[in-house]
Amino acid sequence: MSLLEMKNIKKSFNGVEVLKDINIQIGNGEVLTIIGPSGSGKSTFLRCLNLLEKPTGGELWFNGRLIDGKTDVKMLRRDVGMVFQSFNLFPMFSAVENVMYAPVHINKLDKKQAKEEAMELLSRVGMADRANHYPGELSGGQQQRVAIARALAMKPKMLLFDEPTSALDPELVGDVLTVMKEVALEGMTMAVVTHEMQFARSVSSRVVFMDKGYIVEEGSPEEIFSRPREERTQIFLKRLLHTDI
Repeated sequence: MSLLEMKNIKKSFNGVEVLKDINIQIGNGEVLTIIGPSGSGKSTFLRCLNLLEKPTGGELWFNGRLIDGKTDVKMLRRDVGMVFQSFNLFPMFSAVENVMYAPVHINKLDKKQAKEEAMELLSRVGMADRANHYPGELSGGQQQRVAIARALAMKPKMLLFDEPTSALDPELVGDVLTVMKEVALEGMTMAVVTHEMQFARSVSSRVVFMDKGYIVEEGSPEEIFSRPREERTQIFLKRLLHTDI
């Protein structure tokens, strides 16, 4: 059974249709990577997966349950964490306090236990030695690793990553991608919007190519990067990778 399924999802902004009849299933433990040109609807697609954007039409199913109503939305957002392009850490809290915040205030976890678990997560992402530093004292890559620890602190069933390395200096990208690969290898279900084609190629279970609000093509990394069927996919990859497909 799929962990998450979109059925005929549409999304419009001010009468402009940004997502057009999206149908997709994401299985437990799968790493789905979404690629495509700017303005193709990738981030809107991702934000509809946990209803940060409410679809204009269609159905969203999670863990065999139709998501309908405020209670369901709260459950969905608790079980589907998100890592943003711009980190979104609380600037007035230290790294460890950022990671502790949701378990304490949403899950009502004891502060001592929350801190122990937060420190374990910071260690996991290589940030234990920066636990008491504030976001303003951390590099972009360090902030993003804290953001990943924060998302993991809620023990989600799935993680969404919205271009998590696009705001980073090139030399900081590798550390964040390494953490993401480790999380994927541990079996976390993930949906990732990214321009990092090597990540998409080496870590994904499945790759989706979007353009103009449609899923143009989907398949294994080998199929998409070596044998794309659709001409639009071929043109995009040829321009991006500077190679013939």
